[in-house]
Amino acid sequence: MKSIWRIITTCSIVFSFFTKKRISNLMNESDFLLSSYDYNLPKSHIAQLPSIPAHNAKMLVCISQNNNSYTLQHKQFIDLKDELDNKYLIFLNRTKVFKARIPLHEVKIIRKSGKEILLNDWEIFVYRIISNTTFECLVSDSKNFKPWSKIFFKNNIILESKSFTENGILFSINTESIFSFLEQIWEMPLPPYIKYEKEKEQYYQTFFAEEIGSAAAPTASLHFTPELVKQLNDKKVNFKYLCLHVGLWTFKPVYEEHIEKQKLHHEPMIIEDNIWEDIVQAKKEKKIFLPVGTTMIRYLESLPYLRKYLRKHNKIEKLSSEIIQRRDKLTEAIPEKYIEEFIPEQEILRENNKTILQTRLFIRPWIPFLLVDELITNFHLPKSSLMMLISAFMGRKNLINCYKEAINQNYKFYSFGDWMRIKGKIKSHP
Repeated sequence: MKSIWRIITTCSIVFSFFTKKRISNLMNESDFLLSSYDYNLPKSHIAQLPSIPAHNAKMLVCISQNNNSYTLQHKQFIDLKDELDNKYLIFLNRTKVFKARIPLHEVKIIRKSGKEILLNDWEIFVYRIISNTTFECLVSDSKNFKPWSKIFFKNNIILESKSFTENGILFSINTESIFSFLEQIWEMPLPPYIKYEKEKEQYYQTFFAEEIGSAAAPTASLHFTPELVKQLNDKKVNFKYLCLHVGLWTFKPVYEEHIEKQKLHHEPMIIEDNIWEDIVQAKKEKKIFLPVGTTMIRYLESLPYLRKYLRKHNKIEKLSSEIIQRRDKLTEAIPEKYIEEFIPEQEILRENNKTILQTRLFIRPWIPFLLVDELITNFHLPKSSLMMLISAFMGRKNLINCYKEAINQNYKFYSFGDWMRIKGKIKSHP
């Protein structure tokens, strides 16, 4: 009982760092500049295929020290079986990637004016599913897809453009499900830095993927093989499978030079009703929270903000008084401005003992970590929000040094590449 209260009290103290006086004493101005998150990566370091088996990838282990630096060790991902035990709770993303790329080869389109065009070597990229029949896309050339244009495919399947959106075009489909259409015909959305080949698709999905809805894979999980998971289970390592659907904009570079001005995209989270009971119980048992990848970090760290958002909208769950008290203690010091920035106004959807909520949490330097203790991640694109997230955990200079070491040691980068395990966050940082 006392231990969990100490954890909660520590988290509350963490928020004291948000005061201007405290920040002015601690922050490095460079941490807030986009140009500080750039680095040069030789093309030869971009992985075009994963290690086979995937758990044989290299792993850079970064161990925090009392002086806010990290010692580095070079290992393999499979070594996790020797390093983790029953104190650990691993969080994995069970989202499933849909085949988001729709190549348009000799496909007819009829514009609103009635003019017919035959499209060759074009592409539509589905990046957001709204319902079974409506979805948002990026297109090769928007002039051919103005509202009320129709695209004709085999088997009398028709896509119709509805309106321009902030990032692309809203489409509808005349079949029962966009997912069935995509799964039967089209291509997995491999990132642009990986040369597309059909045989590579098999590597761009976790073996535990369950709930379809992502336009990109939770790539940090790709190296978890059935063999490795079994070995970890044998050691009584705990697993929890959560779901955050990954949007295309996860990998989009930040464009604001002062990164605090940047607004991130929305991503849906599927939240089971028992999530807070599970978290409180795990913290009482002193479990080490180890999320795999930035999607699971974002999921866990969004929960306190979402909780305060729900309370603001008078959405009260049926929980024990102990859980409510501890959870509210964790969230009470969150400034209202961060709720407004990180949680968009939205319809609160309920489905089979689950709540579906959108988050746009932007973890950057001096945004505190409330639940995460350690993390596993891959090496991210320059100037991406994902680099800033990891910098918030271990410090920007430490992160850049780790990237330099990985390049010097011939690590492979990005989705099919090697990985980092970061043991502990810096001490003088929220």
